[in-house]
Amino acid sequence: MKRKLILIIFVFLFNIVWVNAISITNKLASHYNIVIKTTNQNNLNNNIVDDLDIMLETNLSYNGEDAALIGKKIDNYLKEELAGKGELIAKYSASYEIDPYLIASMIIETTNCDSVCSVLVKKCNNVSKALYNKDNMTEASCFGGYYQKFNSVDDSIKYFIKYVKLNYYDQDIKTVSGIANANDKDVRWVFIINQMIDKIKNSSVS
Repeated sequence: MKRKLILIIFVFLFNIVWVNAISITNKLASHYNIVIKTTNQNNLNNNIVDDLDIMLETNLSYNGEDAALIGKKIDNYLKEELAGKGELIAKYSASYEIDPYLIASMIIETTNCDSVCSVLVKKCNNVSKALYNKDNMTEASCFGGYYQKFNSVDDSIKYFIKYVKLNYYDQDIKTVSGIANANDKDVRWVFIINQMIDKIKNSSVS
């Protein structure tokens, strides 16, 4: 009887901690950041193009700057789970004529991976706060079914680049202020992203 009572109490306390953890995570993850809405997610989990082809490209550039060099600059500001992902961000962005500095800055602002990555990155490989769409059989859920879980950080990065292409660049929204207006972001967000873009652009590489 005593063991049964202890087990019941343990299960009760575990449920309370779990619910609170989900609530806190959702609040932290939604503060001042873009959240990818499920209405614009169709087919975003499909590969943009063949991974190998892009990563083996040696002549990819953006605005005349070599993508590999941009990747090294981005790597100066990526730590923990995103360490070394600069080339991936730069090459995938450049291949679709999307500003890799913008992509990197939005990812950093969302994940905090220039210091300590957010719990969404650590537990869900989710770099963009993509929401889970229960009607899409290709997606897996995370944190109680609220956010999408990716197989890898790489998949999440590619997903986000495709999202930016389809929802912003293809709609002729290509500036920080334009993206901010589309997502009801304030001037602080614009300042943070622009500041990060400048820092990455002006960083040195060895």
